[in-house]
Amino acid sequence: MHITSFSADGFRNLKGVQLTPDPHFNLITGDNAQGKTNLLDAIWLMTGCRNFHGAKERHYLGFDAPFFRCEMAFHDGRREQNIVYTLERGQKNKRKIAINGVQTNKTGSLFEAFHCVAFSPSDVEIVSGSPEKRRAYMDLCACQLHPSDMQYVSRASLLLAQRNASIQNANKGRIRREDVTIWDEQLARVGAHIACMRASYVRNLIPLCEALYGVMTGGAETLGISCKSSVYGSTSLPERPTRVLVEQYQKMLAEHLAEDLKAGYTVKGIQRDDLLLTIGGNSVQIYGSQGQRKSIAIVLRLAQAYLYNQKHRRSPVVLLDDVMGELDERRQKLIYDMVADMQVFVTLCHPSSLCLEKRGKVFKMEKGVLTEQANC
Repeated sequence: MHITSFSADGFRNLKGVQLTPDPHFNLITGDNAQGKTNLLDAIWLMTGCRNFHGAKERHYLGFDAPFFRCEMAFHDGRREQNIVYTLERGQKNKRKIAINGVQTNKTGSLFEAFHCVAFSPSDVEIVSGSPEKRRAYMDLCACQLHPSDMQYVSRASLLLAQRNASIQNANKGRIRREDVTIWDEQLARVGAHIACMRASYVRNLIPLCEALYGVMTGGAETLGISCKSSVYGSTSLPERPTRVLVEQYQKMLAEHLAEDLKAGYTVKGIQRDDLLLTIGGNSVQIYGSQGQRKSIAIVLRLAQAYLYNQKHRRSPVVLLDDVMGELDERRQKLIYDMVADMQVFVTLCHPSSLCLEKRGKVFKMEKGVLTEQANC
């Protein structure tokens, strides 16, 4: 998969950007706060996923822009496709999306069409941040391998919110306590599916991440990875849920109803799962150094790109936002070796911070305007 053309106007500070990228390597340079990250954010927008820096859609509009418009043509390994994404300023910030000329308001359609793997300094939060960050990582990666699973992730959030609302209504005497359980069967089916989805992804992740981290550290440290399920514990789960697993989930919800009512929300479930990371048996979240956390975050993203490539027999587009300049030559080489056959976009303030010579295109971003430089 690679982008053949991209344009953006009114997206944050981007002004009339016209980009015809190299199919392999693209370097975007420029001083800080000029729009380099905004360009990668605009590309990421085409995945249909939430901004990888956490921004909301309304924040994509430039300060004075009445609208933004992004258009991208890309080849998915089989055919050329086109995406147009616009957002008009107003009370409801009207959004329009067209894929190959067909209008849709569903960002899920984008997710099925175009896939990226984005590296950024904030990725360290996957390792050191809250369990929610790691659950989001597992769900995104697993759904990139099986896009239809995204419906389960969306459905689980809705069902959990509805059950929690019922718990609060029961506590206020608006409904019977037993009425909370009307959501249990649906939540159990969806929750069991997501638990198996995460476990399956992590099984594939373990050997790859252990090997990559071994290369990154020269064999000096051993990385351990496991998926912690608050419902099934350390039980080995199949790729897809069985009737027994669904019943076990539903039974767990029923048994903890009193605890849920006391807490005011659903205490146990997939919303309490976590990805456990250790070095030498010690928790990285608690004892890991900043350097170790950064290295593991890079390994997790590399594994994401590799597993996608292996599953679909085509590569994702790789976005490297301000991460290469602070890495030593060994870590830069590991990243380049892993994404050698993929289209890569790298942002850097100073090209001299690249340890390895790469051939491709160079662009400069200044005040939201992109210009192509002499090829590297």
